[in-house]
Amino acid sequence: MPRLERILEAIPPESAHRDFRIWLTSTPSPHFPVSILQNGSKMTIEPPSGIKANMLRAYRNQVSDLTDFMQSEHPKASQFKLLVFSLCLFHGVLLERRKFGPLGFNIPYEFTDGDLKICISQLHMFLLEYSEIPFKVLTYTAGHINYGGRVTDDWDRRCLMNVLADYYNLDVVHVGYVFDIFGFYTQIPTDTMFVDYMEYIKTFPINDHPEVFGLHPNADITFAQSQTYICLATLLKLQPKQVGGAATSQEDVTASSARAILEQLPDMFKLDEISKK
Repeated sequence: MPRLERILEAIPPESAHRDFRIWLTSTPSPHFPVSILQNGSKMTIEPPSGIKANMLRAYRNQVSDLTDFMQSEHPKASQFKLLVFSLCLFHGVLLERRKFGPLGFNIPYEFTDGDLKICISQLHMFLLEYSEIPFKVLTYTAGHINYGGRVTDDWDRRCLMNVLADYYNLDVVHVGYVFDIFGFYTQIPTDTMFVDYMEYIKTFPINDHPEVFGLHPNADITFAQSQTYICLATLLKLQPKQVGGAATSQEDVTASSARAILEQLPDMFKLDEISKK
C-alpha cells in the first residue's frame, strides 16, 4: 500500500494525458492510504442482501450451467428442479443468518458461492447415479463436507445440520410444498422453465422475516440495533481525537453531519408500489 501511494504521488499532473484515469477496486481495508481516498472520487458498491437477491445470483451464476438438463425430458430432471430450488434457498438462509450475529451462529462463517456450486454438481451427479434420491449422501456431503467443513463450533454444526434437514428431505420433492409459515417460498410445478423460475424468484419479498431463518421475530430488533451501533461507531471514528476549547464539540459536529445526511436523503420508498412496477 505505501508503494502504491508513492507511485501515484510521483505522477506529474501536468504531463499526464487529460483522459488519464486510475481505477482501483478494493475490499474494505484499514491499511488503504488515506491520501488516495482524500484525493480520489469514491464509489461504494454493496452486494444486495436477502434471500431474493441470493437466489437470483445463485440461479444466474450456478444453476444456469445445468439449464439444458433442467429443461430436458430426463426422468430425474423434475427431482433436480425441486431439490436445486430447495438447496439454493438453504444457501440463502445460511448467508442471511450471519447478519444476526450470535443469534445466527456462534462464529461468523464465510460461506461462499463455491460451496453452493459443488453441492449442485454433487446433486446432479448423485441423482443420475442412484435410482432413489440418496438423501443420506447428499446431507453428508453438504452438511459435513462442503458447508460443514468451514464450521468449527459443535453447536454451529448441530444448527447447520438441523437447518439442512428442513431443505433436504422427501417432503420438499413435492409440488406445492411450502418452506415458510408465510407461504412466500413454495415449490412450483416442475414443467416450469428456467426463465420462469427467475421470474418467480423476483416475486419474493425484499425484506425477510426472521422466522424464515428459524429465529424469533425479536431477532430483527437485535440486528437493527447492531447496525445502528456500527453506524454511530463509524461516525465517531471520523471525528478528531482532540478538540480545542474554542472549537466545536464532537457532539455538535456529529449532530450537524446527521442533519446534513438527513437533508440529502430522498423520500421513503413505497416498496409495495415499486414491487408491482
